[in-house]
Amino acid sequence: PPAPREFRAAWVSTVANIDWPTKNTLTVAQQQAEIIAIVDRAKALNLNALVLQVRPSADAIYPSKLEPWSEYLTGAQGVAPNPAYDPLKMWVDEAHKRGIELHAWFNPYRARHSAAKSLPAANHLINTRPDLVKTYGEQGWIDPGEADAAKRLMDVVRDVVRRYDVDGIH
Repeated sequence: PPAPREFRAAWVSTVANIDWPTKNTLTVAQQQAEIIAIVDRAKALNLNALVLQVRPSADAIYPSKLEPWSEYLTGAQGVAPNPAYDPLKMWVDEAHKRGIELHAWFNPYRARHSAAKSLPAANHLINTRPDLVKTYGEQGWIDPGEADAAKRLMDVVRDVVRRYDVDGIH
């Protein structure tokens, strides 16, 4: 049978500054201009969804009481954008203005990427619950076999779903 609608999406990676922001040294205005450019490009390509990486390494690209700010925004984990703004809210608002869904993409198990440059923030899982994190190669991974790790992930996802008008969870 014909599909009721197509899912035409692009993934927007934040880890290691792959897609957005393109550098961790951009000003807030430059970060915001990149958001608008990506969403405008998605609209021009007739996409109907963007899948944004909101939790690259047990950190957040939005203000969170559970996890530190991502170093990929400011160059240092735990340091908020200055002047303050909520990147996830802006992504949701700009996507929705253009009729595009915004899906939140969580890395459920990565705690530390090999491309990380700054020290983990004091409130990062590596420091607050080192028993949940295992080192494998050059990366830190949250142990999915630990019940507290699953609870933590669900708390983080629940926080985003309650505070943001996201259209999907990945």
